[in-house]
Amino acid sequence: MEGEPRPGDVVVRGFVFDMPSVFEDFVTVTLRQALVGSGGRCSVRDTMYLDDRNAIRMRPDFGWYSDGGTPLAVADAKYKVGSRMGYPDADLYQMLAYCTALGLTEGHLLYAKGHAPHTAHRIKRAGITLHQHALELDQPPAGLLADIQTLAHHLTSAVP
Repeated sequence: MEGEPRPGDVVVRGFVFDMPSVFEDFVTVTLRQALVGSGGRCSVRDTMYLDDRNAIRMRPDFGWYSDGGTPLAVADAKYKVGSRMGYPDADLYQMLAYCTALGLTEGHLLYAKGHAPHTAHRIKRAGITLHQHALELDQPPAGLLADIQTLAHHLTSAVP
């Protein structure tokens, strides 16, 4: 057929974003900025271990530590959308492991969207509460940054 492009005649240029990585980077950078002036230091994807022999490696997306190195808060960003049934249980197990290894009584999972802005689960016989926060990404930047600031306040209010 005349006028039809042949294979190789059309060049398409584009690029692909790894959206889970973009979301994790956005959350960790803005959360760190929101905690400026709160004291301590922030860490991003630092390696830690669940066991005494350092065989079970973990890397939470975000940690906040006192100036002396005591863990104060832990958070993990998840580029997932919650269903009416909630988020995957595996995320909660992962955060429970982070809290256990760090000796924290609270942990925070940060999702790209959800049906409720915040849900909390108190873990039986562990004394640990796991928070699930939904960040609505389809809003103006100022609103999203305000939500991150609120989240940072939530993290700091749990510190004794």
